[in-house]
Amino acid sequence: MAISTLDEFLATIPDDDNRARMVDVLVWVGLTYPELELRIAWNQPVFTHHGTYIIGFSAASKHMTMAPERATMIRFEQVMRERGTDFGTMLARQPWTKSFDYELLDAFIQHQLAEKQDITSFWRPKEHELAAAEAVASGARPPIVREYTEDDEEWLRTTVLPALEHYLAHPESAHTLEEFDALIKHTVHDYEEHPDEVSTLDEVKAELGLD
Repeated sequence: MAISTLDEFLATIPDDDNRARMVDVLVWVGLTYPELELRIAWNQPVFTHHGTYIIGFSAASKHMTMAPERATMIRFEQVMRERGTDFGTMLARQPWTKSFDYELLDAFIQHQLAEKQDITSFWRPKEHELAAAEAVASGARPPIVREYTEDDEEWLRTTVLPALEHYLAHPESAHTLEEFDALIKHTVHDYEEHPDEVSTLDEVKAELGLD
């Protein structure tokens, strides 16, 4: 059966904790990169920018996956090996039983955005894969994965977690892609415009009607 909505996709993840993890990751991407657009393609959620693919996610029984494009995977092979990431040709696996690697995800997205800022096609040209392979072969420095700081953790605590709680408490308000996308963008824009009013978790909950 073809999946056309986020609700239908989430329904394919039977375990409650795993489903919540997927929602958490999608919310994080939407809040961290509000310029990205969420859509369902190939029965899974993907994020695009100016009509071009940035990253997609899927779920399996033992893990979820994040999939940038092949050229990005080539450039990050050394990074992923050093981080102990389980990966294949096109995707990086994230076991449900381990903490999700948001730092690697962030690096994937930043790399994709930088490499595709002038690309108008949905997928990267084949030449990008060849260039990535040549860069690795020539000993080019691998992409940098920025480690999270206390400021990042505070931002997650006061934005992502409340948004996730709101979604889980009111799933009917975000069943469609449009509603979920609107929830993400409203939350981050509200935080940026009124940072002093949502500086604590309690204040954010009150702002979102979760108290």
